[in-house]
Amino acid sequence: MKISKLLSAFLGLAMIALVSGNVMAQVGRIEGTVVKAGTTEPIVGAEIQIERTDIKGSYPIKTGKKGEFLHAGVPYVGTYVIMVSAPNCQPFFLTGIRPTGDPIKIELANGDGRKLTLDEVKKMQAGGPAAAAAPQQKQMSAAEQKKAQEEYEKKRQEIEKQKADFEGMKKMFEQGQQLAANKDYAGAISAYNEAVKLDPDQQAIWGNLSLALYNRGVTNLNESIQDPSKRDPAKQDFNDAINAVGKALTLNEAILSDPAKSAGAKKSKSQYLKIRADAESLLARRLGVMEMADAALKDYREAAELTDVPADKKLFELKGAETLFEAGKAEEAVTAYTAILAADPDSVEALYKLGLAYASVAKFQESANTLQKFIDKAPENDPRLAEVKAVIKDLVVGNNLQPPKSDSGKRTPAKKKP
Repeated sequence: MKISKLLSAFLGLAMIALVSGNVMAQVGRIEGTVVKAGTTEPIVGAEIQIERTDIKGSYPIKTGKKGEFLHAGVPYVGTYVIMVSAPNCQPFFLTGIRPTGDPIKIELANGDGRKLTLDEVKKMQAGGPAAAAAPQQKQMSAAEQKKAQEEYEKKRQEIEKQKADFEGMKKMFEQGQQLAANKDYAGAISAYNEAVKLDPDQQAIWGNLSLALYNRGVTNLNESIQDPSKRDPAKQDFNDAINAVGKALTLNEAILSDPAKSAGAKKSKSQYLKIRADAESLLARRLGVMEMADAALKDYREAAELTDVPADKKLFELKGAETLFEAGKAEEAVTAYTAILAADPDSVEALYKLGLAYASVAKFQESANTLQKFIDKAPENDPRLAEVKAVIKDLVVGNNLQPPKSDSGKRTPAKKKP
């Protein structure tokens, strides 16, 4: 029958599409409090000038009623200088700041209320700690100067190392992104692995590493149609992608409960879950790792719950059901597609695939009825219409079925080409 041909075509070794793009970049958080030196009295309205030093970027804010300040939208891949000023206070600055969200406490001494510029800060840094001293500062003893110099030198070396590690990580991360964009997934994987050695707490690196591993796995899987020896490397890449994105999910989980970061963290989690589900799905559908089918369904459903994009919600639910069907879990697929149609009765894709799933479990009347609904609702230019009509005819004749009733008055107009 034609239904067997249609099922074979649907379940055949079709080429798998690569996933384009990169995992979205993280945003960081710089926060703290400003108080009067030697007290706990907050300074209200102090001006906080956050300047990015690796590339140009300026983020001005002011302290609130409790002397608190917060900027939750600075790029995470960056280093910053913080300059603080307030009326009747000496200006203050900090360098080599990373937007990790760790609270910063700043104490301002009495002074003339002047404001620093970034050029002044750079000159002070070049001149060492003495050059950064504010006017009218108490003269330090020789021992105090020596101790201050030692502390300054120790801190400078720490900052230099952090800066070198950061610059190395940033270089390898950006190199990985460029290589991935050029579809050099092996090169991208190598670059991301180097970046993650320098900073294993960057979830964006783990996310992009998992995406590159997934895409290399897809490439190997597609090539395995002609060269079966590529199947094992594909399986390894998908498993490695699952492990890498698991690390991104763990890091992301730590900030989900933070109100200032939860929206971005929620979006990232949906993205990571989708990558993991895609890898699990191909392991189940194409490489015989059947236990991954249920894991993929769970991840697709959670990704659907987290995303705010309606089209993605529908797509992820369909992908989960499709994974079950192609992995040979037809009964479970029928249940999944039925649930999708309960929420969205006009889902053409769900109708089409539910019709196939019914046929695969020998529920031929249900198959014919569902495929007829697909015909009624599919756009007039859907290329599957002619084949599905022939399948319904074969089902009815071959199994002595009641011909399904058409409701063609609700047909979807043909989609226009853009």
